[in-house]
Amino acid sequence: MKMQRDRILQEAENRGYRYEQEYRDCAQCTLLTIQEIFDLAGEEALKAATGFAGGIGRSSSVCGAFTGGVMALGLLYGRDRQTMKHTDPEIRLNRFREIEDRLDRLIKKLAERFMEKYGSTICNDIEARLFGRSFDKWNPEERKEKDRLGGHQDKCPGVVGNATRWIAELIIEEQAKNDASK
Repeated sequence: MKMQRDRILQEAENRGYRYEQEYRDCAQCTLLTIQEIFDLAGEEALKAATGFAGGIGRSSSVCGAFTGGVMALGLLYGRDRQTMKHTDPEIRLNRFREIEDRLDRLIKKLAERFMEKYGSTICNDIEARLFGRSFDKWNPEERKEKDRLGGHQDKCPGVVGNATRWIAELIIEEQAKNDASK
């Protein structure tokens, strides 16, 4: 089991890294990696992730690898339409609280990993840690400079690779908990 776990984590990290180098869009690359590794459908979710790159629409806010990870965790552990629209308000609220508690716990763990490694979940802060400065993602010259300094060569791919590994690890741990409780 440990060998398989290690293989999955390494594949998640390698694939996330490679996808960010090749395709760009940290949120999409993070989400796509987790979708493929854990066989999750969701073309609509992948399309929705497009807007989260560059710290959400190039705003330099929350890191796209982080938001892509939140989306991936939501695909696995989030609330579905049937639960959201359950006709019994008490059942609906109780189930929502269970789902929210689990998902929030996993997101908190992901955020803690980002904080430990990068000191933040904010794109500009992570760039400052990696490059010694952040970039105006709306400015084409700034984007070229970021690329020249390794933005999509190793810096952002490293963030995506780490994020996909951490997310895969959280999912594997959660699956093990579920299996143990059965």
